[in-house]
Amino acid sequence: MLQCVIYNVRLGQCVALFPKNQPHYSMLIDCGHEDDFHPIDHIIDLLPKENGKPVLGNLTLTNYDHDHFSGITYLVNKVKINTVNFPDNLTSDDLIYIKDDLTPALLAIIDIKNRYTGTAQGHTPPYKTIIFHLTVEELKNANVPVTTNNLSQMVFIKYGGKVICLTGDLEKPSWELMLKKASVRQLLKETNIFFASHHGRRNGYCADVFEYCKPECIIISDKEIIHGTQESMSQIYAKHVFGNGIEFRSNNNVNIRKVITTRSDGHVLINLSEDGDFEFISL
Repeated sequence: MLQCVIYNVRLGQCVALFPKNQPHYSMLIDCGHEDDFHPIDHIIDLLPKENGKPVLGNLTLTNYDHDHFSGITYLVNKVKINTVNFPDNLTSDDLIYIKDDLTPALLAIIDIKNRYTGTAQGHTPPYKTIIFHLTVEELKNANVPVTTNNLSQMVFIKYGGKVICLTGDLEKPSWELMLKKASVRQLLKETNIFFASHHGRRNGYCADVFEYCKPECIIISDKEIIHGTQESMSQIYAKHVFGNGIEFRSNNNVNIRKVITTRSDGHVLINLSEDGDFEFISL
């Protein structure tokens, strides 16, 4: 079984993958946090230890905006990170140039980028990770603004016949470039669980995606609605869900849902079995 937890970190994002009985292949996709809540504390006691320190199998970032890595300084103090998948379409020097403020979190990210420079040998988790991103050159050639949002990584997780797609903060122009890639289109066709780009904001929505992607459920990681770009997006995304949605268990009640949002549903656990079944539970 693969457990996937979507943490409620309001505007940020943090998703944990935890294969049952194989904790050395644990994975965090982004490491946003909220006030005094850091998602790593939820699983740290389950992690294997090396020289007395818990070991996280992998940290993957979908992009270089602070809300996706705000908890990194806490994380590196708590655990050893075994492997990383950071976007390589920006160098450390690029990040220093682009970002206005060299925060402790950004400096920690740059330090990790400079130290983790090769592929880890023998790291073969029971799930498959497939990653795509655009390059600065691709954006420039298409007259698309070179921003961290448009340089987001798409992360596909395949396990038990199911596919999860996390889309970072891609915006409509970069989506249009992504859709030119045949391998991206094919994986979108296989996707069962789709994470709305840019926390479900309107500028991350691209209707053309759903010419290929017919998910059983759409996830939005976002804070309470305070911007016009958030309004009505759950209803818009719901129209793209295949079928009637999924069963969602909350407080011993089961409802049929097409869209799940951390703003109203809190932390969400998805249990995926090896034979392709899944269940959604509010924690």
